[in-house]
Amino acid sequence: MARRVVVVVAALILFAARARADDGSSAESAPAGSAEVQPIAAPPAQTEQQMADSGVDPDDAAADAEEAKDDGEPAFDELDEDGDGQVTADERADEAELEHEFAGIPAHIDTDATDAELEERAKDGKALLPSISVDHFRAAVRVVKKIVLARMETKMAAKHAAKLAKFTWGVFLFSLAGLLLLGMPLVVGRRYPGQGGTLFKYSALAAVTFFVTVNLFGVVLMGMRTVQFHLGKATNPTIAIAAATFDTLDDHAEEYAIMGKELFLPTIEALRGNTDEQPAVLLLQNGQKIVKDAQVFVSVAKMFKQVSFVFDVLPLILLLVTMVLFVLAIRPTLVEIIKLPIRAASGEVGVGRATVANAIGRVRSEFLATACTIGVLAVLTIVSSMVLGEIVGPAVDALIRYFGLCITYLQYADDASSGTVFMTLFGVIFFLVLNLAVLILSMSFFLGKCQKIFQARFTRGVPLATHGPWFRWAIPAVLGVQLFPWLFAVIADKVLGALDDGALDGATDPNAVAWSKTLLAGPMILVVAFLMLFWAARGFAAIKYLFAYKVG
Repeated sequence: MARRVVVVVAALILFAARARADDGSSAESAPAGSAEVQPIAAPPAQTEQQMADSGVDPDDAAADAEEAKDDGEPAFDELDEDGDGQVTADERADEAELEHEFAGIPAHIDTDATDAELEERAKDGKALLPSISVDHFRAAVRVVKKIVLARMETKMAAKHAAKLAKFTWGVFLFSLAGLLLLGMPLVVGRRYPGQGGTLFKYSALAAVTFFVTVNLFGVVLMGMRTVQFHLGKATNPTIAIAAATFDTLDDHAEEYAIMGKELFLPTIEALRGNTDEQPAVLLLQNGQKIVKDAQVFVSVAKMFKQVSFVFDVLPLILLLVTMVLFVLAIRPTLVEIIKLPIRAASGEVGVGRATVANAIGRVRSEFLATACTIGVLAVLTIVSSMVLGEIVGPAVDALIRYFGLCITYLQYADDASSGTVFMTLFGVIFFLVLNLAVLILSMSFFLGKCQKIFQARFTRGVPLATHGPWFRWAIPAVLGVQLFPWLFAVIADKVLGALDDGALDGATDPNAVAWSKTLLAGPMILVVAFLMLFWAARGFAAIKYLFAYKVG
């Protein structure tokens, strides 16, 4: 795809930065939302204890860290990539590589480029040389990507472990409710005179059975959630969007190296101390530093953060759904256990042995259903991870490309409108959300129905052939819904490139460009064409079928 327009865009951005410097504005007046690296001088408490055990005075270590901060050396938190309180040799090597690659790169957006630099790098706004070599730019992007993605995965793993711990404690505390069954003889004893011994005996058996059954169910579900988490790393939208941003900068380094020192590298370097933020969000926020008073970039960045938040809370939602399904699945078994003392006191023979056997059998059935569901999940994960990698990249690439065009538009077009900028970037972000929503919904609905079908097979003996028609339609439906965004992204990427090149190729006067058409046509094609073609391909019908099918 031809990208000559990026050269013109970058040249105009530099001139805009110079104009800000002439007006007396300063790069230090960054908006509060922008992320700057804030080194933490003092090491964590765990490390202090390790230092004390090794004979090192923690106060001296803190003083050394403070001195390192003043000297511009990385702080402990910046070295500790995996957050385990220890700095490994690999982490020190990564940090040393980062320091090497970012030597000479400003820590903030540079708006004080000298006239000599502008004259050397730009000639009449038609040609602009990179501010950093392409190889250097790629190396810097790759080292930040390695560090940031590793930290993101580590933080997600820590959050998952914390949620599993809460889930474990919740299951355990719920299982203790079985102790209440010990008091059942006191409640129903009058209804069964002369059966006090039987009631106490079977109440104790019911309490133990309740406790064991609940915890066994919990083990099965925790195993399911653990496998889901590890397989889900390949389809995690948060990591996919961050990785796609780095990959876009790497793949198109020839264009983005033009603004390497001024915009892109200072932005991604700030992620070293703020891995909770998306690279694209910081990039949008920094747009306000280049175009004075461009609050629209901050608004779009906040919107992107909200979208990212939705994907971040998805695991929590799935955990809550898991808990609900847990209660629904175990309810019939628990009701049978609770009624055990009463049934025994009523004279039913062998009820104790039958109830315990049924409880163990139900746990076994849930284990088999879960194992089959995990197999389906593994296959879906392979497909979804391939599709996700193919669709997120073009969407993020389009976002960055239109971001650059919007900067030029706001700075130089006489009738520039913030509303046009917002709709342009909103369209690209909405396109990304549509793609992710299609993948997540189709995968979740199909997986949920499969789990219920497997539960019916192993708990009630319902043959899989009973749901043969569903499998014949559902498998093509979920695969088609998953693959459609991939095909659309390939075609849309070529169409957008042709549109942008045709509208801006050879343009030297920003006011001569039909900006509204140029900025809005691409996002409108992305969103409208996606929705229409997805409807025409029966995508909405497929998702509805996956959702509405009744397992029985």
